Amino acid sequence: MTMITRKCDPAVPATGGFSSDTRICMEPFRHHVYVCTQEKPEGIPSCSSSNSLKVLQALEREVLSQGLDDDVQITTCGCMGLCDDRPVIIVYPQGVWYHKVQEQDAAEIVASHLANGRVVSRLVWIDLAAMKSQAIDHRNKYRESLKNRAQAQPCLA
Repeated sequence: MTMITRKCDPAVPATGGFSSDTRICMEPFRHHVYVCTQEKPEGIPSCSSSNSLKVLQALEREVLSQGLDDDVQITTCGCMGLCDDRPVIIVYPQGVWYHKVQEQDAAEIVASHLANGRVVSRLVWIDLAAMKSQAIDHRNKYRESLKNRAQAQPCLA
């Protein structure tokens, strides 16, 4: 992996296939992993209801045990809209989406992808059109659910 060693200068346009308004500025870690831990009302799919916290903890343990703590930042995040294929994680700077990740997958993701730059193909989600369609569908269902819940609650004025 090529590391950028110069200071981040937002005034300098990116090169290498990025749009002209994209700047080369990445957090100071080789990888940044986002794990969805969003909780949602009962009956609405969410990564947290599929043990994403256990996945998060397993990733943290593996990063520490493989000596990658200074190279990998793991962060929780809210809903990415792909809740039917939960838990979902995304790894930057590559922008690799993993879905249906289980606690036992953490060691493979860390050893293969985070340590050696090889994605775990059995977990990678590459159907971008399906991802976008699912995210839009989930967003619409979630909003409708919120609206229905608000209408069902009595006004306490």
